[in-house]
Amino acid sequence: MSTFDQAVIVNVPGKLFFAGEYAVTRPEGLALVTTIATDFTVKISAGDSSSHLQTNVAMADYDFSINKISVTSDNPWNFALTALKKTLEFTDGSISKVKNVWPEVTIEITSDMGFGDRKKGYGSSASVVCGVVNATNTYFKLGLTLAERFVIAAEAHYEVQGSGSMGDIAAIMYGGSVFYKNRTQVLPLDMPWATYVVQTQKAAKTSEKLKIELSDDFYQTSDHLVRALTAAIAQQDFPCFKEKLLENQKLLLHHIPEGYMTDKLSLALKMINAYPEFAGKISGAGFGENVILFAENEAPIKVLQKKLEDHGIHLFKAEISEKNT
Repeated sequence: MSTFDQAVIVNVPGKLFFAGEYAVTRPEGLALVTTIATDFTVKISAGDSSSHLQTNVAMADYDFSINKISVTSDNPWNFALTALKKTLEFTDGSISKVKNVWPEVTIEITSDMGFGDRKKGYGSSASVVCGVVNATNTYFKLGLTLAERFVIAAEAHYEVQGSGSMGDIAAIMYGGSVFYKNRTQVLPLDMPWATYVVQTQKAAKTSEKLKIELSDDFYQTSDHLVRALTAAIAQQDFPCFKEKLLENQKLLLHHIPEGYMTDKLSLALKMINAYPEFAGKISGAGFGENVILFAENEAPIKVLQKKLEDHGIHLFKAEISEKNT
């Protein structure tokens, strides 16, 4: 058996922003992001005469040379290819110089996050990038630190998407929940309350929404609320947390164009926030997808779940992923 014949499988979470959306896209903008444990995996094993990409979602398999990775704008595998290319380029080359080439590999991505119009809004492209970076690091025994892997994944994702804060990369790469300052700081958070996801079954394309121009007042207020929410989490002060979360929601409603709040999102928020022990907010860019719900007391959750289901809205408990090292 050669050095790189042992297959590697890594599990990758999804993410949900719950404060600081839009404001975090500027330099040093702030956000709070949590991960959601999923069945998303990236497997790397030895290849044959060429490298191979495959997945369980509606994408055709793709063959390529690991030593001559070509990334073109129309290739649906761009996130995976760019992540692989940048991870290998980041190393000093000491491993590859042994044989003068990297051995070919097979990369298999298994996703339960949906695809296209059926995606769940958990940041599947960020999960692909982080998963490929981590699996490549483990498979080739590169010894890259967590901070280095974050930098690689952030650069790869931004290069392909052309926009974004990389807060999704930060949360997925570091695991758990995080306080994030755009490109400069990732701090772990311990969420003291149960977390739920409310799905409205409408997909939204985040990259198209990030071009919205906002005022300096919006940015300053958003950053202030993120800091206040972080303090409330640390103090386990749920009433303050809910108050500031709703202030952040109102800020977004006031500044983001019509369509941000869909009918189902509006209905879900009204139902959730009518309970004093629940705090709910649209997660991410809006215009569809999810509400994230935090519960100080879970006793009324089944009653709420039934009310939401009567309107075609689905609620389920989410597991925050473990922190990475």
